[in-house]
Amino acid sequence: MNRKLYWIFFTVMLVSTVSEAQTHPAHEDTLRRKDWRVIDSLTYQTQTGLPIAASKIYFTDRKFAFSGFGEAAFINYDGPKDRGSEDIELYMTSLYRFVSYLAYKPKPWLVLYGELFFEYFRDQDIESDTELFVEVFADFLLDPRFNVRVGTHQVQIGYVNNHDEPIQFFSVNRPDVERIIIPSQWIDLGIMTYGAIGEDWSWSLSAYQGLNARSYNGGTWIRRGRDDELRFNFNSMLLNSQISYSGFQNTLINVSGLYTDAGNNEELTPMVGMPERINAPTYLLSSFVRNEWENFTFMLLGTYGRMNNTDGIYRLTAAEQMDPFGGQVLGKEVFGYYLEVGYDLMPFFRNRDMLKGKSTFYYKPQEVMLPLFFRYEHLNTHASVHPDLIDFERFHSDLRVLTVGANFNPRRNVVLKTNYQFRWNRQPLSTGEDEGNRFEFGFGFIF
Repeated sequence: MNRKLYWIFFTVMLVSTVSEAQTHPAHEDTLRRKDWRVIDSLTYQTQTGLPIAASKIYFTDRKFAFSGFGEAAFINYDGPKDRGSEDIELYMTSLYRFVSYLAYKPKPWLVLYGELFFEYFRDQDIESDTELFVEVFADFLLDPRFNVRVGTHQVQIGYVNNHDEPIQFFSVNRPDVERIIIPSQWIDLGIMTYGAIGEDWSWSLSAYQGLNARSYNGGTWIRRGRDDELRFNFNSMLLNSQISYSGFQNTLINVSGLYTDAGNNEELTPMVGMPERINAPTYLLSSFVRNEWENFTFMLLGTYGRMNNTDGIYRLTAAEQMDPFGGQVLGKEVFGYYLEVGYDLMPFFRNRDMLKGKSTFYYKPQEVMLPLFFRYEHLNTHASVHPDLIDFERFHSDLRVLTVGANFNPRRNVVLKTNYQFRWNRQPLSTGEDEGNRFEFGFGFIF
């Protein structure tokens, strides 16, 4: 673990040094004469469907852009943990993640984009998992009102999916609502159209490949169905759309949704009788409001989903396990919401001597932030259940979480985080115990 920490800290320092060299007055003339920079400066602007660092190519005159982010998280559990999801990202004790973006703009109207995503999860000495996947797409910038993106890219649902870089959310890990109900870090194969209507409105309409119905886990609804963005699953399609409004000062209002056949038109052939095609029409809706006012940041997000034919999904997943009683009970209805408030203390110290020092490669006095925050969230993975499945064993979360914590940004693109989570799950674990609280610590950077 120490080697990983040293490697991440070294990367932060290297990236920050290069970034500092770009903007330091002593280097400006040299950089104008020699356009050899590998890492361009961040503009902190975002392109539709992409976070800050990934958007760099869209706001530079250069043909190449290299960017990315890294983060690490460490979690200590005060009591039992819920492993029922069989998804280590939801009960890990440590996480290491590094993402690099490389983009090429051969023409003003064309962006070729590639992303390499690496992450390593560990649950003490019990379990570990490594994931490595790619995101590749071509973006055709036809008109501010209408553009086309083709390849593997982020699905437009919720907040975190398009704002997943560590400086864009307060907590060490993403909100549970946006990991369990809304599958975060969702990259899929499809075609996306998007654009802007005037200065205040933006929109997107996309079509993606179908989900993998045989991989569902009742504890995380459709999350496992989006695993492997190159599954080339065209038995069904997933339609996705969003619309955003930014006409109010420092405020973003967003509504998004998706519709798919969660059964993926899979066919079951029983030992007796006719084959059964599993159709499970499913939709998931989400909306959020995010506002920044003086030192405050406010965030309110809600989501609701419904799936038909969950009894068919049970039979399908049971057939996958070759156990007639081993299927997954998915919620007929699910919901989640959270309210988050942050307050930056640093403006109170802005005139102090401690913030009048020189800028260095790891510290910029004018960019230092110290936000405190709290977040309350509630989710239910089985708000309603098919009548035939009510008495079946299931991994059910009726979870309330209060998260309190603090961030420290020594410069805008680097953050240290810590928080404590009070967790109340009305559904006991399979052992009969109640889920414990968590202490989390982490850090991250973008470049």
